[in-house]
Amino acid sequence: MYKVKFLGGAQEVGRLGILIEEKGKRVLIDYGVIPEKPPLYPLPPEKVDSIFVTHSHLDHIGALPIFYQDFNPNIFATDMTANSMRPMLRDSIKVMNLEGYPVRFTQDDIEKLYGNMTTVKYGETIEKDGFRITPQSAGHIPGSTMWRFENSSSIMVTGDLYTSDSLLLKGAEAQKCDTLIVESTYAGKNHVDREAVRKSLRESIKEVIEGGGKVILPSFAMGRTQELVMSVYDLPYNIATDGMGNLISNIYMHTPGYLRSDKGFRKALANINEIKGRNMRETALDNDIIISTSGMLDGGPALGYIEKLLDDKKSAIFMTGYQVEGTNGRQLMETGTLNIAGAQVRPKMKVEFFDMSAHAGHDDLVTFIKQCNPDRIIFCHGEQREKMLEDLSNYEIILPMNGEEFSF
Repeated sequence: MYKVKFLGGAQEVGRLGILIEEKGKRVLIDYGVIPEKPPLYPLPPEKVDSIFVTHSHLDHIGALPIFYQDFNPNIFATDMTANSMRPMLRDSIKVMNLEGYPVRFTQDDIEKLYGNMTTVKYGETIEKDGFRITPQSAGHIPGSTMWRFENSSSIMVTGDLYTSDSLLLKGAEAQKCDTLIVESTYAGKNHVDREAVRKSLRESIKEVIEGGGKVILPSFAMGRTQELVMSVYDLPYNIATDGMGNLISNIYMHTPGYLRSDKGFRKALANINEIKGRNMRETALDNDIIISTSGMLDGGPALGYIEKLLDDKKSAIFMTGYQVEGTNGRQLMETGTLNIAGAQVRPKMKVEFFDMSAHAGHDDLVTFIKQCNPDRIIFCHGEQREKMLEDLSNYEIILPMNGEEFSF
């Protein structure tokens, strides 16, 4: 008999935390935050034997160090995830201090977490806490992991999932399992073909630059910055990257074996100007294209570049990622306004969205689930999970709520 409880991320996107218990052994998958203002945390930590990390986005790892204030569980991740988690967690402390929010964990908590870290490789089965556990690529960002647990039966937790190939990664491959715990971020919505989106983005960039403008590409540091680099590096323009994405790109370069082509990524980076520090930012707009954090415009150098170009009708802001409710990016997409330095402003720049999501769309989720052919499906990490039901009516489906414990 399995017991499952969501500490967060059941009926919402973000702050995912999944407790799974069998035969007295308890494991946790992820423990993140929702990056609103202030950040939303999951339910309080509960004693577990081990933690398994799906990937290094803050909505999956942003609260993990809190666990190590009262508990001392083992923690497992791919080496790519482990390497890229540390700067994200350190930066979140910095952001909490800058924004004046309660600092929920310290650098010492992060170091305690890493003292318990074990790294694993895709396809390598380990035996822990009564389970046989095998990680597989989730196709979401480099190092992202689907965790398959086998005991009396098999459970697979996808984390964030992308099943198509991108320039950066190969898509996730379905695995047979008895129970599938799967994200549903884009339930009821499908994505435009990725290659068509990339082509449209490149054409729009050319149009803006040939018209005398600059292009700002607000971008997530983890995964999206690097895919954008791969998407535009061969254009005949000066291209720069700024923000934490530069650090993550360096980690990707020095953690081989996770990208679709390490050589191709290295070639792309060779064509990019890396902005380092305040002095270089003064002249950064000499470039035609700037890829910069934050991807949701809640900080980072991107806002500074936009502020300098606010009244430039020739220039453009091209958004490419999911915008959480309550963020500056969501506000820009819905109202055309931004909050900069405490004031609400309306950029005269062109604003356009290009769907380069690294989450599977509705039809891709349905196909993936049918290929896994589970006895039951547990949908999480989505605000419209019920939209999955009609296409999967032959399966047992559970739609849990945060804090609700259920058994099967």
